[in-house]
Amino acid sequence: MKMTTSPDTSPDEDTLDASGPPRSPVRSLNILQRLVRSSGGLTLSQLSSALDVPKTSVFSLLKALTQAGYVQTDGTRYELGPEALQLGTLIAARGSAPDASQLPSIAQPFLESLAERSGETVFVLTRTEDAQSVVYVARAESAHPIRFMASIGEKRPLYSSAGGRTVLAFMPDDEQERYLKPLKTIAFTSKTVTDKTRLRAMLKEIRRTGIATTTDDTHIGVSAYGTPVYSANGAVIAALVLAAPTERALPQSERLIALLREYAATLSRAMGYVAPMR
Repeated sequence: MKMTTSPDTSPDEDTLDASGPPRSPVRSLNILQRLVRSSGGLTLSQLSSALDVPKTSVFSLLKALTQAGYVQTDGTRYELGPEALQLGTLIAARGSAPDASQLPSIAQPFLESLAERSGETVFVLTRTEDAQSVVYVARAESAHPIRFMASIGEKRPLYSSAGGRTVLAFMPDDEQERYLKPLKTIAFTSKTVTDKTRLRAMLKEIRRTGIATTTDDTHIGVSAYGTPVYSANGAVIAALVLAAPTERALPQSERLIALLREYAATLSRAMGYVAPMR
C-alpha cells in the first residue's frame, strides 16, 4: 500500500558503524520489539520518534519488513505480520515441536490476522476420535454484520464440509476407504454431494490442488475453502478453513484462497513442519 506520510529529508544512517554492529538489522529488530509492545499498531512518525531514527531510515526498513511478511500495514499504521507471529511461536517452542494439543493456542494469532486481512471468518478444524467428523477447535470471526458463524466444539461431517473434505482427502488411501465404504450420506441441501464415485473424484482433486471448496453443500448461501495444516512429521493434523456468504466469497475466491494457502503454510511451519525442497 502507498504511504501518504512524506518521510523527512534527514540523511540515511543505515551504514556500518565501526563501534558496533550494522545498524539496519538492529533497527529492524527494534522495530519488531516496539510493535510487539504496541496495541493497535504504530505510525511511521511514532516509530521514528520512539527509536530516535530518521523517518527515511524507518520507512525503508518497514518496507522491507512488510515485503517479507514480518510487518503488515493498512497504509497508516504498522503491526506485526504473520511471519513475525510464526517466528515468535518457533522461538517459544524451540527444542521440541509443538504437539496437536497446542494447535488451538498456536493458531489463534494466525487466525486473527487472517480474519482481518480476508474480512471473513476463519477456523481450524481437527478430526474427531471416531474419525467420522471434524470439530472446530479455534476461530476468528469476520467483522461483517452478515457472516458465517460456528461455535468451538461443533462438528461437521467429513464428506460434506470444506474442513472435513480437506482432512479426508489427505488420509492414507486405506483409511479413507474404510470411512467411505460403509458411509451412508445425507443430503443437507440440494447441493450436497452424496454420490460416492463423485466424492472420490473430488477427494483426489483436493489432494492434487490442496484446496477443498464447498458452495451451499451444508448451508445454503455459504461457501467455504479449506486447506491442510501439517505437523512436524509431515502428517495433516488439521484443516484451515475460511467461510463466508456465497455472494461475497465467489467474486473474490482467488484472493481468499491465496491468503488461505499463505496462512496454512506459516501455521504449518509454526507446528514444526518443514516443506520438502522442490
